[in-house]
Amino acid sequence: SWMNSLSERPVGSRRRSLSEVRRIGIVGGTGPLGRGLAARLSYKYDVLIGSREERRARGAAEEVTRLTGRKVRWATNLEAARASDTAILALPDQPTSELIQDLKEELDGKLVISPIVPMEMTDGRFTYSPRDSSAAESVASILDRSRVAAAFHTVPAPKLLAMGEKLEYTVPVAAERRETFSEVATIVSSIQDLRPLYAGPLSSARTIEALTPLLLNLGRLNGMKNLSIRVV
Repeated sequence: SWMNSLSERPVGSRRRSLSEVRRIGIVGGTGPLGRGLAARLSYKYDVLIGSREERRARGAAEEVTRLTGRKVRWATNLEAARASDTAILALPDQPTSELIQDLKEELDGKLVISPIVPMEMTDGRFTYSPRDSSAAESVASILDRSRVAAAFHTVPAPKLLAMGEKLEYTVPVAAERRETFSEVATIVSSIQDLRPLYAGPLSSARTIEALTPLLLNLGRLNGMKNLSIRVV
């Protein structure tokens, strides 16, 4: 069971500082982005892949463990949220409010990173299609006791999974507070060559999320793959 796959670290009497992230839970972590982030982050953090179906989470965790030689654990989404001090919502589309509501209690007071991009394909091209506001803002409106940030939208999953690839990309990060950005920047920078830059408050997530369909369209229309951005 998932409990057997989680070796709890002994917690000292000293209270952990907010920036001292130990375990990252990847909610919906069985897709390419979730597996790619798990693989890269497992060198610095204890990583837990979550899924609605524990069987799928286990398969993804075992695949990442084979790829990296690092022990990656698995759980349900709820258990991954509960057992981690930071969560990454590696969900393929804007999640239902019910899904986020279900995780609210487990994510209380924690750092939550949204790389979610709501988009659809129309007439052979991708368009940005958020419901009301950006995905990150809609997540934050429910998780009002968590520190929500937007990041990792423009890092191509296949490049994350190709362990030999250099990732010389810029990662724009939106967060209400500069301190939250700093927490996220530490995680982003733990992946060699990624460069986090502060893009402003969470409302900036609309612009960041919209970059992904743009990059996909540039790739499709120009015969290129796995495009990203680098600010120079």
